[in-house]
Amino acid sequence: MTHCAVSALSAEQLTVLSIIQQWQNTLQSSILNTAELALYMQMTKKKKEKLVRDIYFADKKSKEFYHCADGRVKSYKPQFICATEEKLIDKLFSYYFERKFEDIYRDWIKYRFKTKIVSGKTIEEDVGIWKRYIANTKLAEMNILDIKPKHIKEVFDTWTGNGLITRKAFNNRKSVLNGIFDYAVINELIERNPITSLSCSELKFKNSVPSQKAYTKDERQKLLDYLTTLEPDAYVLAITLAFYGIFRIGEIKGLVWDGKSNAITIQQQLVEERILQDDFSFSAPIRVLKDPKGNPHYSIRKEYLPDVAIEALNQMKALNPDGELLFMHRGRPLTTDTFNNRLKKYCGAVGIPYLSSHKIRFTNASILRDEGVDPIDIQPLLGHSNLAMTQHYIEQRVSNMDDTQMAKILA
Repeated sequence: MTHCAVSALSAEQLTVLSIIQQWQNTLQSSILNTAELALYMQMTKKKKEKLVRDIYFADKKSKEFYHCADGRVKSYKPQFICATEEKLIDKLFSYYFERKFEDIYRDWIKYRFKTKIVSGKTIEEDVGIWKRYIANTKLAEMNILDIKPKHIKEVFDTWTGNGLITRKAFNNRKSVLNGIFDYAVINELIERNPITSLSCSELKFKNSVPSQKAYTKDERQKLLDYLTTLEPDAYVLAITLAFYGIFRIGEIKGLVWDGKSNAITIQQQLVEERILQDDFSFSAPIRVLKDPKGNPHYSIRKEYLPDVAIEALNQMKALNPDGELLFMHRGRPLTTDTFNNRLKKYCGAVGIPYLSSHKIRFTNASILRDEGVDPIDIQPLLGHSNLAMTQHYIEQRVSNMDDTQMAKILA
């Protein structure tokens, strides 16, 4: 047994745990004299030792803890090393019965960062949600075994009130709670996720304002015309290229090109990753080259470009003939933040709404669809492994035609 959920204890063990908890409460009071205090401490110690031994050794052949050569005492599954057996008993008791929700959250974050089952960006977003919306609730300090659906419902009601946040914002916060509870279930710290017992149908949400997900054709053309008036540097040329292809910004940053064809091969991306530190903050960005996002069978691909895009590549090659990567500014690779800052500045200059670099990808995919290109032919250009994701990208309104004209194109 590597865990202990209260419901998994026998009736006798539950009684012992209840007695221990009562005695611990008594020890924290100030009504005991010295002799009584010593007696309660000794009784609590014996009860804790018996309960921990019953649980820890239930599935082990040996009935003694491992003693290291240096005198320390060690447990396995869970693994702890302590100076004495008494301290090890206390450590195991805390592990079994005193796991705060915040402790499980930290284990969940460290597990995902170590296994890389989600992106570093996702983990950063989840840490931000915890710090802003969960860390200061009483939920964070509660023993996970004591958390009931009613405690979570109180948090949900506080978040939403009478329409304080959008459903999307609520779902983002709820997703973090679900992740922590599911992690606890998988590691057999609790038997079931208490959120599954809750209905959210009565919660009230703020109406969300639909956001623009793509530049219109006119906005795209205004930007391209303006870019031709600027002194070309790596960022001007990278933004220009972005509007003539269907690239992720990381793919442009990681691009290499031999200058001998009108096609480029997307074979890597340059991303900025942060390292999770002991205090659960993140380090400064570290640039890393890796496969393009998604399934490499689809995301590593060749794309053919119009002459105007090839000219932008040639200009960049002339500016940076010997660079390890094609797009480098003052000897350094591009950064997403600077790319977006430049894009925002140029949008302001031509008087159009700013949309991030990723929305350029939506724009160009949607333009192809407007021009009658079949979604199945747009999918490989996006590097998607499934058509459903492509459909999400190509349903944006990028032209100024009326509904009748749009219907004819999409037919």
